[in-house]
Amino acid sequence: MKFLFRKYPAKRDEAIEVQLSAPATVKFMTAKEFKHYVAGRTHTYYKGQQEEDLIRFRLPFDGIWHAVVEKGDADIQATCKLCAPSPALQAIEPDNEELEHLSMGSQSEG
Repeated sequence: MKFLFRKYPAKRDEAIEVQLSAPATVKFMTAKEFKHYVAGRTHTYYKGQQEEDLIRFRLPFDGIWHAVVEKGDADIQATCKLCAPSPALQAIEPDNEELEHLSMGSQSEG
């Protein structure tokens, strides 16, 4: 399979935007998953939110991220850029009491 890709060292809440010249499958994945993808192995990926020919994906955590556009045999062109966090998209940080409560709730009993 033919594909286009771009690698970004990025932080949580930054976004990757991909502009497409034609409809295509776009996958966002970590460096580890990208290695699996290139080798033809089972891999996991994230999808972004599509607005016409623009796809935007807000990063859930820090890391090396790859934006992959699967072209197949089509003549697709894509541009890609990393965007700073948008205040409207950033998650509201809970206070310390709520953080403690959330972490306690995730512990197993026994």
